[in-house]
Amino acid sequence: MMRSPSKRRHEHRSPQSRSLRSWLVLLVTVVAVPLVVFSGVLLVRTVNVQTETVERLVRDRAHLLAEDVDREVARLVAAAEVLATSESLAAGDFATFYRRAVEVRDRLGTNVVLRDLNSQQIVNSRVPWGTALPVNTGFTADQRAIATRKPQVSGLIMGGVTQAPLLIVVTPVIRDGDVRFLLSLTITQERLQAIVSPDRLPAGWRAGVIDEDGTVIARSHLAEQFVGKRLPTSLWDGMRDPSEGVHRAVNLEGTTAFQAFSRSRSSGWVVATSVPQSLIEEPARGTLLLFAGGGLGLFLIGIGAAVWLGRRLIRPVMRLAEAAKALGVGHPPSADAGGVLEIDAVGKAIRDAAGLIQQREADLATSEARYRAMVQTAADAMVVIDGGGIIQSLNPAAERIFGYRADEAIGRSVRLLMPEPCSSASDADVLTCLFGGDRRGNGVGRDHMGQRKDGSVFPIELAIAEWTSGTQRYFCGIIRDITERKLSEDALRTSKAEADRANVAKSKFLAAASHDLRQPVQAMMLFQSALESKLDGHPASRLLKSLGEAMDGLRMLLDSLLDVSKLDAGLIVPAPVDMPVGPLLERLATEYQPRAAAKGLRLRVLRNGATVRSDPALLERILRNLIENALRYTERGGVLVGCRRQGDHLHIDVIDTGIGIASEKHDEIFEEFFQIGNPERDRNKGLGLGLAVVRRLGRLLGHRIDLRSVPGRGSAFRVELPVVTPQASGSGRPDDVSVLEGHRGLILVIDDEALVRMGLQAMLEGWGYRVLTAGSVEDAVRHVESGEWPTAILADYRLRGGETGLDAISAVCDRLNMPVPATVITGDTAPERLVEVRAGGHALLHKPVAAYELRNAVAEMLSLAD
Repeated sequence: MMRSPSKRRHEHRSPQSRSLRSWLVLLVTVVAVPLVVFSGVLLVRTVNVQTETVERLVRDRAHLLAEDVDREVARLVAAAEVLATSESLAAGDFATFYRRAVEVRDRLGTNVVLRDLNSQQIVNSRVPWGTALPVNTGFTADQRAIATRKPQVSGLIMGGVTQAPLLIVVTPVIRDGDVRFLLSLTITQERLQAIVSPDRLPAGWRAGVIDEDGTVIARSHLAEQFVGKRLPTSLWDGMRDPSEGVHRAVNLEGTTAFQAFSRSRSSGWVVATSVPQSLIEEPARGTLLLFAGGGLGLFLIGIGAAVWLGRRLIRPVMRLAEAAKALGVGHPPSADAGGVLEIDAVGKAIRDAAGLIQQREADLATSEARYRAMVQTAADAMVVIDGGGIIQSLNPAAERIFGYRADEAIGRSVRLLMPEPCSSASDADVLTCLFGGDRRGNGVGRDHMGQRKDGSVFPIELAIAEWTSGTQRYFCGIIRDITERKLSEDALRTSKAEADRANVAKSKFLAAASHDLRQPVQAMMLFQSALESKLDGHPASRLLKSLGEAMDGLRMLLDSLLDVSKLDAGLIVPAPVDMPVGPLLERLATEYQPRAAAKGLRLRVLRNGATVRSDPALLERILRNLIENALRYTERGGVLVGCRRQGDHLHIDVIDTGIGIASEKHDEIFEEFFQIGNPERDRNKGLGLGLAVVRRLGRLLGHRIDLRSVPGRGSAFRVELPVVTPQASGSGRPDDVSVLEGHRGLILVIDDEALVRMGLQAMLEGWGYRVLTAGSVEDAVRHVESGEWPTAILADYRLRGGETGLDAISAVCDRLNMPVPATVITGDTAPERLVEVRAGGHALLHKPVAAYELRNAVAEMLSLAD
């Protein structure tokens, strides 16, 4: 049996599916109902606020009217009190008092009556003077005035002369401490009616004044009907005692009203205002009816519009569904217009998507073909396995490397391509073997071993990429045979080992050559220094001076090489202290001023009082190298050494006006033997090692070295030092130990080279010291045993027969049974010499030693011996 299309459509609906009309109606309902509810709540709140506002206005109006009554009563009380104290009344001159009473009557519009305590009228301002006056009936207010001796206000009474309803203010007249008369001023009913006049009230409002007995004494509406009548008990009970209040009640006209009252403080009367409830509720009721009717109408209109719009949209939406079905089966979708811009846009997007899908399918086919071509022609092997380690595919390169055809390997475990122990691993551990236990390196190459079909094992580089398709994981391994690379690496390691051995041999050669070279250079320097002092003024002294300059150049080269060697070996350990920078700069200024003047340059050193943290000797070496470098490469102008503090650091700048350095050379000038503008290697322009030492010392001390330079204009080198707060300290040993050279002691010189011994002896004796010489440990001990005890020892490190200067120093100290200050002199630049001598607690000098260095070393030893 065939099913209708509508039934088929319903079969495809989900339990939550609804028609477009239903959704539109639901949308209108969801939007309209909250708006209606919100508007209703807002309207009710507005009505409540309006009601509260009216209630507040009614209450405020009652207060204002009560204040008006108080002012009226206060006006009459004040007038009565003035009359009660008049001189004519005190003198009994009632005729004069009558004239005063008439004046008050005309001014205030009230009648003035003077009575005795028996209520006999004496003066009445309404009748001519001399007219016989009646006796009044006593009032309740009279008794209160006599009792309290204060003005009192009566209730509603009938006038004795006018026979009209009146209200009076009774004031006692006191003479000699007793009440003699009662003075009455009338409050006419017209005055009270003026206070509660309808003109003073909003339309529909009511106001009235009630005396203390509950009698209406004034009313804004129907006064002739209600004045003089008592209020109903239902009304009066709520106002009898409280000073003010608000309540809902039925007013005198029988209308439900909102009523507020306030009691007059001076008279005790109650002033009440009321508003019929209909005046408050009528506007709100009309608004509510209008809102309810309008909201319902708009809601019905919205539902109708939603139904019509749904019917209008169903047809184009159905056409969109048909177009989507056509797209799903690969047919071109319909191009019918829907009549709605948005639906037309969706239809156009579906049609465009059809073209894009077709293009993507073509591109995908092309990409797949390209991928297959790349995989098939790739030089590296590619093997794809699943999450269980089963081979899914392998390319021709993998077939060549491993020796398996694709049909032989696909479907088998990847262990087929792996040697032991992975070839025997379980299926669960095969991935661990591939990744080496580290799954984080996805796509990173690792060194592994592979196994060919013939069983041979070879090194491979394996990179693994992981991806998923649905719930299945796959791994692609890119494999490269690195047998040749491994052979090259082995050869490189062998070559490196040979190079290391050659480097060690070179170091030993340099150490030996340096020692052998320093020995004759040292002897030459010693003899030159000794001869220069003895041949002063001799014709050969100029030659000796030139010889000394040549020796200084050679010594400078050897010292620079030794400095670089010691710094690279890490054998120089800085000893930072808190030091003032001023004395160091002054010493450098004094030393380098003559050199600058000799070149025609200006050298300015700006003093500074800062205290920094550094090693004094190493810092001085840095600044010396920078100043010498500046003087060497400056031909005109000058050199400035200045300091500037910035935060917690002090900047020492060495600024010259020399040749400058190009920016691309800023790093190279700190390399060994690199020089600018010295291709002929002129020794007067240095050796190219000074800045290399500066950089190494800066790193060792933690001092940053900066360079700013402009070619042709000069350079500025900066040393950054930490600033510290200077601490008070006692006087210590002077920095320049040469001041102690006045001490003359016995110096034991130990050296196996006769020429060196002779040179040292000649130099020391020229300085006034007594000298003993020894060529071996035995000779040194023999001097001690003969009773010649040295004050200090100068010993060469290498002696004949495998002995060392350290052995000789130890033997002499053992014979003397006491330590003797000693300095070891050596031409050996090997780093271990530095460690060995320092461990013995001795000073160390490297050959060739300059005369001033030897002189200071001897003076230092003698100062320690004191």
